[in-house]
Amino acid sequence: MAIINDIIGFLALFFELAGAAMVFSAAAFLRAASSAEAQSAALAIAFLAGVSEMLGQSVILVVNRVALYRFLASLAFTGLTYVFTALVWGLSTLAVAPLTRVGALGLNDFASVMGVLALAFAPRLFGAFSIAPYFGAALGNLFEIWAMALAMFGLHTALDLPLGAAVFCGGAGWAVSYGLRSFLGRLLAKPLGRVRLMVSGSPLDKSPQQIIDDLVDALQREMKS
Repeated sequence: MAIINDIIGFLALFFELAGAAMVFSAAAFLRAASSAEAQSAALAIAFLAGVSEMLGQSVILVVNRVALYRFLASLAFTGLTYVFTALVWGLSTLAVAPLTRVGALGLNDFASVMGVLALAFAPRLFGAFSIAPYFGAALGNLFEIWAMALAMFGLHTALDLPLGAAVFCGGAGWAVSYGLRSFLGRLLAKPLGRVRLMVSGSPLDKSPQQIIDDLVDALQREMKS
């Protein structure tokens, strides 16, 4: 019974933090910066943001009749990549913080920074909608900008950074993490591609519009057969 109560309490915290973060609640980011339980919930938000994005891409898996275990593994794999992204973003933010003359962050702030940045992924819980043709890419860009704004807001309000330092640390940290991920992505493109293919049974490298087009083609073939 205690375990069930703990799960219910964690889920309640998850939804409370996610909803509050999306409307720029300072209290939500303060909790994510100071509470280990809230930090765990924030990491769960980052994980499920990746799962949501994969749910959008999963249309192609359904078309390819991928086994259920591969489908679930693909969701988990993408969720973990989002957690990794939050980790790299946090480390990058700490790395560029000394470049600011005020409000520098230290290694002892890592858990707080991670909590804030992971919570900023909340808008990307709607990532599944980026599969929509025509406006899906625009939605994806909107979620990215929204998350960036939340990260800067959280660093400013929860870690008491001056606004300029928060914008610099959040933005430069994201740029460093993006550059690192892009470099590693190119360097490890082939092995990562093999891992993705092994997990999902599909390369998952198509745009939302391409996925919709493939779905229409598959349905037409089914109707003709």
